[in-house]
Amino acid sequence: MVLTKETFEMMILAAPFAVIALAALTLLLLLFRKWSAALIMAFLTLLLNGWTEQIPLHIPKEVPVSKPAGTLRVLDFNICGKVEFAPLHGAPFIDYVKNLDADLLFLPENTPGTAHGFERMLRKEYPYSLHDFPDFEKLSVVYADLTIYSRYPLSNFRTYNLDKEQIKRDHPYLDEESVDFIGSYMIVYEATADIDGTPVTLVHVHLRTNSYDSAKNNGKGKRQKVHNIYENLQFGYAYRGEESKVIADSLRNCPNPLVVCGDFNDLSGAKCIRTIQHCRDKNINAEHRDRLNDAWWRGGCGFGFTFVDQHLHLRLDHILYSKEFELQAVKVDTVYYSDHRPLIADFKFNP
Repeated sequence: MVLTKETFEMMILAAPFAVIALAALTLLLLLFRKWSAALIMAFLTLLLNGWTEQIPLHIPKEVPVSKPAGTLRVLDFNICGKVEFAPLHGAPFIDYVKNLDADLLFLPENTPGTAHGFERMLRKEYPYSLHDFPDFEKLSVVYADLTIYSRYPLSNFRTYNLDKEQIKRDHPYLDEESVDFIGSYMIVYEATADIDGTPVTLVHVHLRTNSYDSAKNNGKGKRQKVHNIYENLQFGYAYRGEESKVIADSLRNCPNPLVVCGDFNDLSGAKCIRTIQHCRDKNINAEHRDRLNDAWWRGGCGFGFTFVDQHLHLRLDHILYSKEFELQAVKVDTVYYSDHRPLIADFKFNP
């Protein structure tokens, strides 16, 4: 195993467990009336939880079944491109999506086998989608991973690309094959939505996976599997780091209200998410300088797991938004159309 800076940055994966352990230790100390020690542990628990934005404890605000007037509803739902989930993506799934009454749909892992069917079945409710752009249609043959469906007109579709030379400088331990693979493409699409006359930049992401399942299933013996998992985690973390820098650099001087959402394949507090959240800290226009908020951290309660598979429960899907959006409610819904759960957020839009 090669120890790199990513090795230490990956410790964020232990943050939820560390918060729980500190909270349990606090309760134990209180039980034994160790007041001073309990106070210190409670402080450390709140400090770590606040810094990593792991477990919000807001009073839950249920996303209403009927969308309130004047509300902008966003759905972020990785529908999983695995073959075993394809039979679940029929009429009941489409009815579920329609009944949510979202204004913007972000659907990672919307593969060629489902994307055009969805586009056809949702066209009446969502007259605008990335399918309207010829460049997207060319990409979708190979990378039909992300799709945005919208009730508002979309324009200015574009993709993002990685710089291979920068990857080499940032990660000298990677071999040429790895650098070529990382630099081959990014599954990140951008478009501009015209929301009641205001241009809003939408960035839909599916950052690099850790490929936990393949690492676990390939290799003989526990030692080899542990090595594979570590190598995949390290590689994935480096990959997402490069992707997030490209996204942040691109959005640094974005003058529009901004929504960045999708499957980040990482936890709150991870470097890649923080990089994107701080993308506009140095905007040339002071009026547009702000930190993007995480919808679940700002309005959720509890863990908010959006990925439930491989014996793992993780919050990998996030909706990040700029200050022009006022969060009203957020929910992780419990439906079983994918190995992910849908993340739904209601906003007041105040441009």
